[in-house]
Amino acid sequence: MKWPVLLAVALALACHRVPSVRAQITEEPARPRPDPRKFARGLFVDAELGTFVPLGKADALGSGVGLGGRIGYDLGRFFAVQAHVFGSTHRTDFGAAPQSGQLLQIYQLTGEVKLTLPLRQWSLFVFGGGGIAQLSTNLIGTTGLTAPDDTSSLVLMGGAGLDYHPLTRHFSVGVLGAFSKLRVLEAPGGIWSTAYLRYTF
Repeated sequence: MKWPVLLAVALALACHRVPSVRAQITEEPARPRPDPRKFARGLFVDAELGTFVPLGKADALGSGVGLGGRIGYDLGRFFAVQAHVFGSTHRTDFGAAPQSGQLLQIYQLTGEVKLTLPLRQWSLFVFGGGGIAQLSTNLIGTTGLTAPDDTSSLVLMGGAGLDYHPLTRHFSVGVLGAFSKLRVLEAPGGIWSTAYLRYTF
C-alpha cells in the first residue's frame, strides 16, 4: 500500500466522529412513606421503665422507680388485649417514725384492654383493666395506710399513651401514663408513667 493511500485512511479515521457518552444525573428517589397496613400485628411483647407515685396519705411511701412488661395480642388495628406486670421500689418517709427509710416493693399484675387510633407512624391509645396488687412487706400496716398484715388487694387502673412506629416492621416505642387504685391502701391511689420498647411478631 502506497503512502497516499495510508494517509487517506489515517485522515478518514481521525475525522470519524465517535458518539459521546453522556451520564444522566437524576435526583435521589424520594423516601417511601410508611404504610401502616404493613406493620406487624398480632402477638406482641414490651418492656418498660418508669415511676409510680402514690397519692394522698400514701405519698409517705415515696416515688418509686419501676420496671414492667406486657404480653398481648392485636385483634385488629384498633383493639388489643394484654397482660401487664409492673413492680416499683419505694423508700418510705414517715418523718421521725421508725418506719421511715425502709424499702418497700409494690407489684401490680393486671389484665387490660386497649383501644388505638392509628395516625400513620403514630398512634394514640387508651387502656384499662384490673387485677391484683401485692406489697412486699406488712410494714405500712403499722402506720394505718393498710390493715395490719394486709399485703394484697384488688387493683383497678386506666391510662393513655402515644406510640411511634419507625419504618421497621416489628419495633415501636412509646410513652404512657396511668392511674392505679390499690384497694389495700387507705389512699386515693397512684400515678405511674413509663417509656417502653415493643416488639410485634
